[in-house]
Amino acid sequence: MGAVFLDADNDSYLDLYVSGQEDGTDNLLPSAFYKNNNNLSFFIPNDIGLENDKRRSFANAIGDVNNDGLPEIFVVNENQSNFLWKNETTTTNNWLKVKLIGVDSNKDGIGNRIEVFANGKAQYRYTLCGEGYLGQNSSYEFFGLANATAIDYVKVTWNKSGNVEIIQNIDVNKSITIKEGNGILSTKNVPITNINVYPNPNNTGKYKVFFNNNTHKELSVFDVSGRNTFKLKTSQESIQLDLSSFSKGIYFLKVHSENKLKTFKLIKN
Repeated sequence: MGAVFLDADNDSYLDLYVSGQEDGTDNLLPSAFYKNNNNLSFFIPNDIGLENDKRRSFANAIGDVNNDGLPEIFVVNENQSNFLWKNETTTTNNWLKVKLIGVDSNKDGIGNRIEVFANGKAQYRYTLCGEGYLGQNSSYEFFGLANATAIDYVKVTWNKSGNVEIIQNIDVNKSITIKEGNGILSTKNVPITNINVYPNPNNTGKYKVFFNNNTHKELSVFDVSGRNTFKLKTSQESIQLDLSSFSKGIYFLKVHSENKLKTFKLIKN
């Protein structure tokens, strides 16, 4: 009765959630989450969190209830309370959410094509008016970016006019609103500002990180494969980041503070 594609872990491959009218008593699944194998095939993972779902369902839709970039699933059930499946995936993958506002086109941006290009890969979405029976997804379109730390461009093709807008140099982990003919109208989840890393690049692997306040911060360092190699929590206004034992190469420093994020590229010569 309801099916929706979503990138549950932001690895840039769309997964599939299906909810059905059965309750599981006839060996027919009442619902299932199909994980993308990243090769055009899918499997049902164990312990995904839906094992106790025995309800007859008629519709589903996705949205981001806590604005963390991970899509949640809302399910309408028959004669019983509905479900909100909260996405508690643990991942370092990055993301982007895009909302369109039409001017010559319809105000809700329905039917216009969005292309996001990052890390050598293009992804495409367009907003629908109704995603299925009784279902309407969030007006934001979700893009999982895997380990991409920068977005080359976002391209919007406005179908009514045929105009194409290309917006470059957009940071990851943001929710952006694009108004037809006006580019980015607003952003949410704005990255932390006034953080400096020095010296970068260097050949010692020792970096001084300066913050603009003494709030609680969590620092994580990842290599180019996305592997978490270092983690630190601090409330100091500056710290010494010692990566002297690391091999030469490129690393990425992510600083989380008060639900905001800033990413730096660290180069060790």
